[in-house]
Amino acid sequence: MQNISYVLPNVTGIPQRGGLLGRWELAKELKCDYIEIPADFIKNKTEIERTGKRLGKFLTMEDIAKLYKKNSNLSPEIKYILHTEPSLPRNDGYGISHQAPLEWHNDEWVTRLTDMIISLSQFFGLPARAIEIHPGDKRNSFQNIITSIEFLLSQYKSKMESEPLILLENRTGQFISTGKEIKLFWDYLTREYPHMEDKMGVVLDVQQLYTSTKKHFLEELKEIPLESIKGFHIHSKHRMPKLSDEIPWRKVFEVISSINHDFIINPEIHHKNKIKETIQFCENML
Repeated sequence: MQNISYVLPNVTGIPQRGGLLGRWELAKELKCDYIEIPADFIKNKTEIERTGKRLGKFLTMEDIAKLYKKNSNLSPEIKYILHTEPSLPRNDGYGISHQAPLEWHNDEWVTRLTDMIISLSQFFGLPARAIEIHPGDKRNSFQNIITSIEFLLSQYKSKMESEPLILLENRTGQFISTGKEIKLFWDYLTREYPHMEDKMGVVLDVQQLYTSTKKHFLEELKEIPLESIKGFHIHSKHRMPKLSDEIPWRKVFEVISSINHDFIINPEIHHKNKIKETIQFCENML
């Protein structure tokens, strides 16, 4: 029987970078086992002003100290997931926009991302339980992503003495966005890097899959190997899902119910007053 854990999403209405403690207290209230912590690059006018850095730049330890809140005497039971840069178009508040590319094919970029992730965990003083990453554009390959993850995990383990689970999120417009592409990626991983199967998996954003596949959604969903799925993002354009949505939620939850290993569900909605109801929606569907 699978064990399903819920994640407190990064919602509006709480400090955007913030610290672990406030989120953890809210998570306990809502019976969530994990909290999501944003770990993206410099992303808005406020952060530009605080750090003096441009949009899309990596955070150094100095930047992290300016943007996040440090809590002392944290309980080691706090479980957090770092959600790294998704490569969204951002605006600096003065009409300049920028989209940070994800360069898994570039060793220097991977090293800088790894340093930033480790710095965040060192700042919090607790290792992350999972790290979410995104595929980026077609300049990246399956091999680039997997070898980058190997590097990230070995560096993380040497500094933090623990190895988080790596979760790859499908994203519309990126090179792994459909069910077929997820299947090809997982087939490649299990064939060429079988030792990585337990170290990583896919976190399936159902809305993104629907946006990418539309009328082929159900057949694309069926393409995804169940053993690759270690998590789900459940939302309807970041609002609470309803049975009247275009997404056929009943069918989606039939698939979710058929998974027989542990996984997480992130009710990834933007307003904290709807988290409880979204979790209840998932529970009812299961």
